[in-house]
Amino acid sequence: MRRGNGQNYGVEPKYILMLCSCLCICLIFLSYKFSSVFEPLRNGINAFITPMQRGITVVGESVNDFFGKFDDVERLKAENETLREKIAELEYANDLLQTDLYDLELYKQLLELAETYVDYPTVGANIIAKDTSGYYATFTIDKGSDQGMAVDMNVIADNGLVGIITEVGKNYAIVRSIIDDNSYVSASILKTSDNCIVSGNLELLDTGFIEVRDISINSEVKNNYKVYTSSLSEKYLPDILIGYISNIQVEADGLSRKGYLTPVVDFEHLNTVLVITMLKESPITGEEEAN
Repeated sequence: MRRGNGQNYGVEPKYILMLCSCLCICLIFLSYKFSSVFEPLRNGINAFITPMQRGITVVGESVNDFFGKFDDVERLKAENETLREKIAELEYANDLLQTDLYDLELYKQLLELAETYVDYPTVGANIIAKDTSGYYATFTIDKGSDQGMAVDMNVIADNGLVGIITEVGKNYAIVRSIIDDNSYVSASILKTSDNCIVSGNLELLDTGFIEVRDISINSEVKNNYKVYTSSLSEKYLPDILIGYISNIQVEADGLSRKGYLTPVVDFEHLNTVLVITMLKESPITGEEEAN
């Protein structure tokens, strides 16, 4: 430090540094030479510092764990998102597999049906539209004149008769089912060979039946006898199963009998059908059917 007369009363830094160095060397020498003397002091300092070090370590670990949790959360979020994507992919693949299995089962059923009616040439078709009745009273298939479809071709599914084609476009056709109110089919009862008429009745179908009428009064028909299309039919090919008869009773005029028929086709759950690609060759000359 300098005063007004220019004299320097301060200590130069280099001397301070030299003094500190000498002091440190002396302390090191004394600590080594008289370690037993300084042991209690060192132990006291360690006793004071060690808990602080432990506390600092615990706090450090806690802080590290705390911030590590944020890393874990972000990592878990990323893993969760990846798992969600994997699950979505697996669910989509499973849906495709289920659809394929369902389609395979349908095609298997159609193949078995085609083998049942092996005398008739058939082609499969998908239903692409239906009426609003709740049943497949009338519906549209995805094949038309370009695929060989023609009016009056018979349509089958579920091991039995569905209906008949009533209209054909280039790539579509409309089918009227036997359950439609305007459908009448000449039929025959298997065990008795009695002729009858199967007529559609959408209101009655809510109970699971359609109508069978004009059975001979002397018929010995019984419940659960099979009913097939008759060779007398003008448009329907013979020997196609329609359903099972029940609730047989005498009609009001007392001249014939009637009953209910349970169709073999599930007219609530149709997806695919077989079209018989041939027409009835020789129309009958007697009673005509209204199809």
